[in-house]
Amino acid sequence: MNVVDLVVQIALQVAIAAWIVRRDMRRLRPALYMRSWNDVSFWIAIIVFWPLCIPVHFVRTRRTVWGLVVGLAWMALALVAIFLVTLGLDWVTGSPPS
Repeated sequence: MNVVDLVVQIALQVAIAAWIVRRDMRRLRPALYMRSWNDVSFWIAIIVFWPLCIPVHFVRTRRTVWGLVVGLAWMALALVAIFLVTLGLDWVTGSPPS
């Protein structure tokens, strides 16, 4: 893995996880929104615990098994998106897949 791949993957991890969690937070009812992270905790979770912060957010706000299922689905979509972008970047640059 070269440096460009690493930087792209880290940037995508932060951007995609932040987008998913913020998107969900905007759609939450006020009672569920109160269970979500404040700004500092949000960024710590995104940067340190990615990709696990996505299902944890959904479980934390919904407190149901369905929240876990939805969170795991979003996490899987994020992982696939990052893999595909990295694969495309490898194809464009002509380097072997990492």
